[in-house]
Amino acid sequence: MKYTIKSDKLTAVIDSFGAELCSVKDASGREYIWTAEDVWKRHAPLLFPFVCNTASKKYTVNGKEYALSNHGFTRDTDFPTAESTDSAVELSYKSDDSTKAHYPYDFEFSAKYSLSGSVLSVALTVKNTGSEDMPFFIGGHPGFICPFDGEDSTFEDYDVVYEKNETIVQHLADKDITVLENGSKVHVTRELFANDVFMKDKPASSAVSLVSEKSGRAVTVKYDNSGCIAVWSPYDERGTFVCLEPWAQAPVYCCDTEELTKMPHAQHLAAGETYTFKFDIEIKE
Repeated sequence: MKYTIKSDKLTAVIDSFGAELCSVKDASGREYIWTAEDVWKRHAPLLFPFVCNTASKKYTVNGKEYALSNHGFTRDTDFPTAESTDSAVELSYKSDDSTKAHYPYDFEFSAKYSLSGSVLSVALTVKNTGSEDMPFFIGGHPGFICPFDGEDSTFEDYDVVYEKNETIVQHLADKDITVLENGSKVHVTRELFANDVFMKDKPASSAVSLVSEKSGRAVTVKYDNSGCIAVWSPYDERGTFVCLEPWAQAPVYCCDTEELTKMPHAQHLAAGETYTFKFDIEIKE
């Protein structure tokens, strides 16, 4: 089922499958969210209980092995419970036998989307309903159409702009590549993504934008600056979108162990506790 929420400036659509944001349009009808075509069949998936994965796509909990798909199962889970108003919707699901086969913890997960003016606020809440400590990873993965200015602009007419100066280095198997050195702007090209995602753990910035060089129109993702921000687009000309991904922490593959309870970047919730990760998407016309 799809839910439509509105403000005076934006209209957003959220699918109960994965609680996934699948459309954000401005008052003129301009679409900003990737349409799930061709090389990436998703719009803006929610990442839980993993962000990315281990190399083997397997991990252990106290020595017992589990298999989990990239970014976890939430993006492929139907959210059966929803509460909505004209400008907000909150969807939720609970762990069950199917989730515990891949992640052996009891939890409740909810996603709330709220519109106010030109800002869409997203709140992802996890509650540990079990009796033991629960480690997990969480984040967002919104994909934005690029070019969103329309037919008169191209993929390479855009910049990724950080709120503050950052130094960003991709650490590859055989070399390091500096994407940005004490600067705030990265020009978008297809070659920029030849080595997959680039990210900044614990950035100085609390916002990152995809900005049109021609019109100045922009999409900005604002996030908790104690987390991690990643930027990704497929190395494929059909992938005319850029993902600005706010993560609560560095991803799974940055950990030097496959034992979840010992992964240094994992979030932890004690029994009965609740954690909320928030980020905003702002449209500048």
